[in-house]
Amino acid sequence: MATTARSRAPLASLAALLAACGADPAPAPTGFQRYVPAAGTPASVAYRAGITRYLATAAPTDTEVRASGVTTYTFDPADGPVCMRGGEFRASVREGASDDLLIFLQGGGACWSDFCLAVTAAPAGIPAMDLLRTTPEGPLRDFDVLYLPYCDGSLFAGDRAIDENNDGTPDRVHHGLQNLSAALTVGHRRFPRPRRVVLAGSSGGGFGTILAAFLVRYVYPGVPLYVINDSGVGVARSGDAAFLDRLIDEFGARGFIPADCADCTRGGHITGLVRYLLDHDPDVRVAALSSWYDFVIADLFLRTPPTAFRDALAAETGALHAAHPARYRRFLYDGSGHTALLGNATGIVGTNLRAVELPAGFAAQIGMIEVESMYTLSVNDLTVARWIAAMVADDATVWADVVQPAGPAPMRATPAP
Repeated sequence: MATTARSRAPLASLAALLAACGADPAPAPTGFQRYVPAAGTPASVAYRAGITRYLATAAPTDTEVRASGVTTYTFDPADGPVCMRGGEFRASVREGASDDLLIFLQGGGACWSDFCLAVTAAPAGIPAMDLLRTTPEGPLRDFDVLYLPYCDGSLFAGDRAIDENNDGTPDRVHHGLQNLSAALTVGHRRFPRPRRVVLAGSSGGGFGTILAAFLVRYVYPGVPLYVINDSGVGVARSGDAAFLDRLIDEFGARGFIPADCADCTRGGHITGLVRYLLDHDPDVRVAALSSWYDFVIADLFLRTPPTAFRDALAAETGALHAAHPARYRRFLYDGSGHTALLGNATGIVGTNLRAVELPAGFAAQIGMIEVESMYTLSVNDLTVARWIAAMVADDATVWADVVQPAGPAPMRATPAP
């Protein structure tokens, strides 16, 4: 039976610059330069899709170096990178003792016309989360770190500005692609030649890894890429492809779906995009973590019954493992927990609760979130921390496909979609 450590806590004017959203801007002076990859290579997927256009276009306007060794870069919203409600986007780096690089995409909800639960600010610094520990038990303790706070409400993939109140000025800005591109550009300048790259993300950041992996591969071609997807494995509403398509189009993220990937959103899920990644990039491995009845994903966001989420999770991840058994492996555990890489709720929403938009009446439900710790969550005495350490060590015996049997479904009312 899985042992868990849980933290329960309640989560309680843009300029006309956005009119040019979606245009192909001129490069800014940075270390990274866009290039034309060879046809048919893994790096060519992002290039062909056109999602490389914002790389090396926005330079940071402020750099803060902290005594802790963390450097934070702040971007001017007028240059494109910006949070959902117009605040400054930031990204932070920390040098480690190795030549390996961890790129971490923070979680923090999502926002669309029918529902909005999202973090809207990008704080400076790197938070004290389980995966980012530099203490001896941390499996990635020696890695260089590029940390991306999440504030765009569009899973690090959006490229659209929306005028919600029809006053002629955009007030919901999904610039996730520009934020991701700006961060990867400064990250490459600091860490241009890593030996290996780990792309990890939790919750909304987990979904973000599915989309961002193609752009990361373009920035870092030819190096082993390990993707750790925590609680955003690509499962959505079974049989409801229209819901998924609405989100992709509202975010302006259609460019992330390759033109030759007819199955990328099949059945209402984006697990087909994971399959496409694995099919086209032999140097990528994917670790997928989820609870069987994830309360946040199933109930709060998808508004689907826990049993429907469980069945889709089993079917979709099972098919991926069957297709790529050596390179797609799961850590599925019983319960309703949400995220295993963070350790506490601030890893999802940060410490500034005023920057969290909540739907009316959702405060009580937010208090039901159970956040796991990678150091105590285990299946058959194998902790998530040890499982991740084995993955990056290429230990295929310990980094096994771990699927704990699902227990009885929780009895809770699920809001109608």
